[in-house]
Amino acid sequence: MIKLKNSQWEIDKIDTVLFDKDGTFIDLHYFWGKMTELRVNEIIKQYRLSNDVFKGLCLKLGYDIESKKMLSDGITALYSRSVIIEIFCKDLNNIGINITQKDLETIFDEVNITFYKNMHKYTKPIESAINFIKKLKTYNVKLGIVTSDSKESTTLTLKHFAWENLFDIVIGRESTIETKESGVPVKLALELIGSKPENTVMIGDAPMDYIAAKNANIEKTILVATGQICKKELARTTNYTVNNLNEITIETQI
Repeated sequence: MIKLKNSQWEIDKIDTVLFDKDGTFIDLHYFWGKMTELRVNEIIKQYRLSNDVFKGLCLKLGYDIESKKMLSDGITALYSRSVIIEIFCKDLNNIGINITQKDLETIFDEVNITFYKNMHKYTKPIESAINFIKKLKTYNVKLGIVTSDSKESTTLTLKHFAWENLFDIVIGRESTIETKESGVPVKLALELIGSKPENTVMIGDAPMDYIAAKNANIEKTILVATGQICKKELARTTNYTVNNLNEITIETQI
């Protein structure tokens, strides 16, 4: 068992830590910014749209091409993939683009194939988080990933950076038919890893991670302000917030 603490709070009796991926230990602005650009460009190409709509469509997906930042109130920050497709499809229909959710999902899948072939170009680690994860590993606790991204993408990321041995389990969007926020993927992670919710902490960068953990009966979620949402806003969801994971101290607990 370990205790996690900083100057304002502590969480004890922990033997398992589950992590979100993007914004938590991967720089999501760089990763999802490029993904958004590729998706919008493919829509423009297939539907023969003017390039003038590029900026606006990127914004609809929650990416500001000028600041090169994913927006904290954008749909990519707030929702899972299926909901993003549903909302974005309606946005496209409203501006006269005759596209269905199935069409849009196909485009997203096609872009994924291109994206993941060159994924190493678009993926940057959050070093403070990686250092924290490596330190946790030395305490012999169980570590897992629960992400809205695909398991395939996540596994490729781990392989690229030689992080495969850091995590005991990876749960992606295709691992269950339920969305992350339902809590079902988190419950599956706990089941496969053999852990109890009362001895588990979730670490993420958005309220969705808190909701996912809560729905899996995990009472304590640490939210880190390395994604799209600042610490002040994250504190509206939970008291367990940090600017980065370097702020957390790990102690052995008998």
